[in-house]
Amino acid sequence: MTDPSPSSKPSKPRYWTLRRARSRRPATYRCPFCGGLLHAMSEHVVIAPEGDVDKRRHAHLECVQRERAAGRFPLYDDVKSGERRGWIDLLRVRRSR
Repeated sequence: MTDPSPSSKPSKPRYWTLRRARSRRPATYRCPFCGGLLHAMSEHVVIAPEGDVDKRRHAHLECVQRERAAGRFPLYDDVKSGERRGWIDLLRVRRSR
């Protein structure tokens, strides 16, 4: 099996979904934002690019909040509300003609 070429790097997702997570399972994850360890029994969130649960990751809630504040972590509702605004603007332009 060969390694994927650099050009086959997956594209940046348009949005992310997230949910709170807590488990009694003795597992440890690595936060994709800070690289720190994350214990399954601690309070944290599960994030998934464009809702793809096969690519979900566990992350510290604080790290997700920091990424959101920096504008680097759009959620589904952010993208959908922007799309609705785009349609509303388009309708306004058409009506003003």
